[in-house]
Amino acid sequence: MKKLILAATCAVGFASPALAQEDGESNAKAGLRVEARAIYETPTVSDIDDEDDDVYKLGSAVAFGGEVGFDIAVSSSVVVGPYLTFEKSSVKASDGADYLKVKDNLAAGLHIGYAVGSKGQIYGKLGYAKLRLEAQVGALRATESGSGVQGAIGYEHGFGDKFYVRAEAGYGDNGRIGGIKFQRRHIGVGMGVRF
Repeated sequence: MKKLILAATCAVGFASPALAQEDGESNAKAGLRVEARAIYETPTVSDIDDEDDDVYKLGSAVAFGGEVGFDIAVSSSVVVGPYLTFEKSSVKASDGADYLKVKDNLAAGLHIGYAVGSKGQIYGKLGYAKLRLEAQVGALRATESGSGVQGAIGYEHGFGDKFYVRAEAGYGDNGRIGGIKFQRRHIGVGMGVRF
């Protein structure tokens, strides 16, 4: 009889966390979120010749912007939802009066997050991005853009019920702009609020 009572007590103890989640306890961070971002980016260019895989840095600098997203809880620990990001860049390569600079980056796609404990979240993003460049040669100035796939992975940590901070690393392939392949790498931080 004692063994039966002990076994029943253990079973209830192991079942309690699962029952708590079924009763509505969730670590998934869902809802509308808005965040300010600061990133360090390195746009690169590849040789025009497809047979040559050499990559050259256009420059490195800080970009500032923001992100808006809406996450939907699909389980007690997983969220999925759309996001939209815009960042204004300060990358510029110049030779006298002539220059090539990155104006901005606009991205939209899908965000997926996995809760780690009650405050943390590991997340990934995959979407479509548009990189805009401006070039000046002599008296001629032109703006061109390239678009392609962009992805990122990161970690989020919550403070209270609404505020969070993030650390993120990402890569984007922006296709050809003026016959040259452009890519973009970034690392950065974000600070946001959920509503």
